[in-house]
Amino acid sequence: MTANRRAILLMLVFVFLWAGIEAMAANVLRHYSPYQVVWTRYAVHLALMAALWGWREPASLWQTRRPVFHVARSLLMLGMPASWVIGLQMGVSGHSVMTIFWFSPLLILGLAWVFLQDRVPLLVWVATGVACVGGLLINGLHGLPGPALLVFPLGMALCFSAYVVMTRSLRTETTRTNLFYTAAGVFVVLTPAMPGLWIMPSLPDLLVMVLIGLLGYVTLLALDRSAAAAPVSISAPFAYLQIAFTVPLFWAAGLGHDMSLPRMALGLLLIVGAALCLWLREPRLNARDAVMARSTP
Repeated sequence: MTANRRAILLMLVFVFLWAGIEAMAANVLRHYSPYQVVWTRYAVHLALMAALWGWREPASLWQTRRPVFHVARSLLMLGMPASWVIGLQMGVSGHSVMTIFWFSPLLILGLAWVFLQDRVPLLVWVATGVACVGGLLINGLHGLPGPALLVFPLGMALCFSAYVVMTRSLRTETTRTNLFYTAAGVFVVLTPAMPGLWIMPSLPDLLVMVLIGLLGYVTLLALDRSAAAAPVSISAPFAYLQIAFTVPLFWAAGLGHDMSLPRMALGLLLIVGAALCLWLREPRLNARDAVMARSTP
């Protein structure tokens, strides 16, 4: 299997699990602060890593020559949900947030081109644009906020995009170090706020939060390995398949009744078609970035 296809398949694992986590979190978010759910997720993440490596090789979790870079990247994982929460509190609709957020794969291409000198093939740009149109058709363009409120959904998109690009820059770091700092930064920042936000969850809700934490670890593991395998421009367009995985879950939960069926079908067709085109043309996608150049003897 080529490195490109390995990166793509790992991205598919990431977006599939991401869709599942969103579906599970939808219910608990009705009863608990999003910050409590995020804190619990990363607490479980850290507990899992401590159980796997903490007792045997604890220093391997945090030893790095780039601690500041790691912490900055970790805080993007806090900035992403914080932008979502604050945006909703300021009156931005959930549809508007997701409409703007799904420009993030295009932002990944742009940031990788600027900061990693990623030579993004034209076909990748075109396919990502087509998939973006598909996402816009599904999420809708109605009710977009004014310029002042756009900062929140744009912040969410930029946090995710920058996280992916920075993860590619950490290709030479160990996976456990990358994942440790991702969770530790968010956990440390949110911990002082927990006494004022914490609501004791019921046992079923606690189990859901723990499962979110365990699956969240696997999700970030897949993203880390995807970014390490090949330039992020190769896998970024496949992030749109998260929408394709999420839509059936919304319909199954009875939440898709306000979607236009023809528009949704066309959007899914564009997303899946763009992904299939890139998968079939993968042997001709000769992307190369500065990270690959540095690691090549």
